[in-house]
Amino acid sequence: MSALLAKRVPLADVELGRAYVIHARNGGVGVAVREGERIGYRLHREKFSRHYLFVEWDWDEGEPHGTAIPLRLLEDRPPEDGGALLSWLAERERELRDEIASNHASTRVQR
Repeated sequence: MSALLAKRVPLADVELGRAYVIHARNGGVGVAVREGERIGYRLHREKFSRHYLFVEWDWDEGEPHGTAIPLRLLEDRPPEDGGALLSWLAERERELRDEIASNHASTRVQR
């Protein structure tokens, strides 16, 4: 088992509405959400200079959609308003950029 999966917060312990440092394709901090039967992490994404909220699904959702692994719960609570959340997530990513980069560089996750 990879080092990232060994560090992951178990899915049963994930608290909806709380923020986590995550390992994901497109982000490093995400807020746990449920959409239908699926658990994912709402994160800040930037593409072509456009900033927006995006959900990446939990690793346990499986391929090809499950890409996010929650690694650590953040103590502060995220705002619920979309615009405020987008700014809050971007700020957390700036604050935690070294930890996020370390998670991405240290381990490549293989299914």
